[in-house]
Amino acid sequence: MSTERLGLSAHRARFGEWRASRPFLGGVLLALGGITVAFVLIFSMGITFARASPSAFALVAATATFLCGVFALVEPDLSGLLGVAGVVSIVVSLVGTPLGAVLGVVLSILGGNLCYAWQPEAES
Repeated sequence: MSTERLGLSAHRARFGEWRASRPFLGGVLLALGGITVAFVLIFSMGITFARASPSAFALVAATATFLCGVFALVEPDLSGLLGVAGVVSIVVSLVGTPLGAVLGVVLSILGGNLCYAWQPEAES
């Protein structure tokens, strides 16, 4: 079936406009990196961990990184600030992160840099 018959072309066009008006790739990479670090921490710690352990602190920082990525998609005007905050929180999470979360840290740093560098299109 073609996309015109299903009515998907209008949805794709609206999604393309929405995506172009915000730091889409930066926000997605920032959120994906936070999720990756959180999952590595959860599966390496298991269910039990101490309240004041570095791993618990790193889990909070990874969650903050994920939220920075989501909020960069929702509020593109704050993307520069959220990109910097996401990079700072993921670097802070390195204190309690095992080496398996290196991919998540790299994704988050790339996403934070893309959010910081994003500029809205100039209106003609």
